[in-house]
Amino acid sequence: MRSTTNTPLARLKFPLVALGIAGLLGGCISHEVKFQRVNYAIPSMGAAKASHSSVVAVISDATLTKEVTISSWMTGIANRWNVEPGQMMKDVVQIEFPQQFADFRAVGAYVEPEGGRALTVVLTIPNYEFANFHASVTVHAVAYGAGRKALLEKDYSAQGFTQGAKMFFGGAFAMKSALRQSSLDAYKKVFSELRPDLQKTLDALP
Repeated sequence: MRSTTNTPLARLKFPLVALGIAGLLGGCISHEVKFQRVNYAIPSMGAAKASHSSVVAVISDATLTKEVTISSWMTGIANRWNVEPGQMMKDVVQIEFPQQFADFRAVGAYVEPEGGRALTVVLTIPNYEFANFHASVTVHAVAYGAGRKALLEKDYSAQGFTQGAKMFFGGAFAMKSALRQSSLDAYKKVFSELRPDLQKTLDALP
């Protein structure tokens, strides 16, 4: 019987397989990840809302346009998910703060707080990552009073709930949902700690 191991076709098999693997690894598919709808009620803080307090949230363009690229072997290494943690935070702020404060607006650069019970809160994101099936986020908050006097400065860190089962069974199709849900949970935890701190800061104003 004639061996086929040295035929031109046989000699091509290994390079073709190698090229196929390289193409799979190199041909990345990018997915944008944003919150589609964020709608939830927060526990009532009462006093701040009733006192007609004013809060301005400052989220810079640099924070809003920041992207973090996530990949996972479990959901296909050729896929890349581009997360915008700053935009996610802004979406949450626009739900959270109007429920707590009588007067609220979001801006891209610092403005002086107006009124007796007023704060300007600058929010940045020193860290965002998705690892071990969950999101982790750190929000740095600085609350300023009149004359740009810092009244509160603190890092708030939280982890979203684990999405391992969803990623395992759903693969790439479920990854976007896993990122959204775990990220939203992390941001909710961050703001549940930030809310009372802002309330105390407002209450201490003359």
